[in-house]
Amino acid sequence: MAKRGGHGHSTPPIHWLDDACLVRILSYLTPMPDRFNAARVCKRWQNLVSDSRMWLHVDSDHDARMNVFSSLQDAVLAARPGDTLLIAPGVIHECLNVHINKPLCLVGGGTSADETVLFCPRGFESALEFSASGRVANLTIKAELGSCLLHRKGRLTVDNCFLECADHPLDHLSCPIISTADDSACPISKAQNEVSVIETRIEGGFGCVRTSGSLKLQQVRVMFGRAALTFWFQVSKHLVDVDAALVPCQA
Repeated sequence: MAKRGGHGHSTPPIHWLDDACLVRILSYLTPMPDRFNAARVCKRWQNLVSDSRMWLHVDSDHDARMNVFSSLQDAVLAARPGDTLLIAPGVIHECLNVHINKPLCLVGGGTSADETVLFCPRGFESALEFSASGRVANLTIKAELGSCLLHRKGRLTVDNCFLECADHPLDHLSCPIISTADDSACPISKAQNEVSVIETRIEGGFGCVRTSGSLKLQQVRVMFGRAALTFWFQVSKHLVDVDAALVPCQA
């Protein structure tokens, strides 16, 4: 006999499965929109969709396992729109113009941003290049010459990260964040191109952000520290008449 809920309705058989089995089933859904829609079924499914077993993992020191990749580039290529990539702490991950052209979330696996490092050596334009909406969180991103983040289009959120450009005579060629986007809206989502920086430390380079499109730096808040500055700001559609100046990164 089928089990009965509190209101006299039969409990769907899928709810009899344990969490591990449900996570495996939900992992086959496309993150956007199917997995996000599944999260609306009930509180239990919402928690399972957020389970770290649903994410892709980047770990250069690993045994062959499902959803584990030795490089960030491989994980990005395998990811589906809406996926979360959890990057292992304790090692330096080399990032050479990793192009992200689908909505992804990149998260450092350590307890702080300093524990998970992405490094772009000299000779490459950027560590990460975004031409779709995305989020980077709890990561340290370092660039020898060029930019840590190159924003082409989409809505990029940088949350609780550490961006650093190495000191050298060509500081004018380095900038932690460069945006070439304009203020046109996406024809599908109608969202504007923008960069949101939240509680992020920035060091080195000529300025913390440089724009060559029609977006402008706005709503800047800075916390001064001994070694670096912590920033909150927006790079978004220009709303005022006076151009926003570059904010220096040196404390």
